[in-house]
Amino acid sequence: MGFFFDTPKPRVTESEWRKIRDNLYSLHGFTTRELDRVEEIFRGDMHEENERDKGIDSAELVKGIQYMRDHIDTLYISKEKINALETEMIKYIAKS
Repeated sequence: MGFFFDTPKPRVTESEWRKIRDNLYSLHGFTTRELDRVEEIFRGDMHEENERDKGIDSAELVKGIQYMRDHIDTLYISKEKINALETEMIKYIAKS
């Protein structure tokens, strides 16, 4: 009888995102507009239907960061800020 259930992947939850958002604003100089754009990119991951899937896991983070790097000219978020976002998010995913 060995039923194995997938353990939830480490992820950034909505409450952790609020802390990251504050850090990005105060430590890395993100504007409110830039932070709103980041939230739009990750909104689907943060608000998934299944409760155990809510939040941003490492694969979703990689995908979102790559999207931002590919569209840097239309998002108007600098490479340095995208790197800071990635670093802050990884800190929380690693803690999970």
